[in-house]
Formats: sequence, structure tokens, C-alpha cells
Amino acid sequence: MTFDLGKALLRKEEYESARLTEFEFAEMVRAMKALAAELAVPVEPMLGLLAERGLGQALSHLAQLAGRDVEADYRRCRANARAKLIEERGDPSPVRLG
Repeated sequence: MTFDLGKALLRKEEYESARLTEFEFAEMVRAMKALAAELAVPVEPMLGLLAERGLGQALSHLAQLAGRDVEADYRRCRANARAKLIEERGDPSPVRLG
């Protein structure tokens, strides 16, 4: 029985990528929920657009509903969402080997 370092590193890379992608998506969802609440628009359609068509389309639709640019507000909400997620789950930065 031998240890295959290449397979172990690949497995670590896949795990870290999935974990970071999930963290980023959770961050976007929380930011969209907070922004939709601030603008008093329904959140469910925004989350559907986010999942189906991406962040750009969801923000465009939100901007149309709000009648103004919402990108700065989104960035502020996303920073707050990130801080809360880090507080709950810890820093998402990958653990470096070496």
C-alpha cells in the first residue's frame, strides 16, 4: 500500500474549490436578501434569477425595480454578509500546505 501525494493534493484542491464556491454563493444570497429587503422588493424572484442567470441579471432586474443603480448598495450588503459568514463559519481562506 502506497500513498499517492498527487491524488491527495487533487482531492484537497477539489474540496477547497467546492468549499470556497459554496461560501461565495452563500455570501451572494445573503447580500441579495438584504438588498431586496432594503429596497422592499420580493426576494424570491431575485434568488431565482441569481441561480438561473447569474449575478449580473439579478442586479439588473433589481436596478429596474428600484429605478436606480444598486451596485454600490450590493457591494455594501455583500461586505456585511461576508463578515457575518466569517463570524459564523470562520475564514474561508484555504489552508496552505507548507
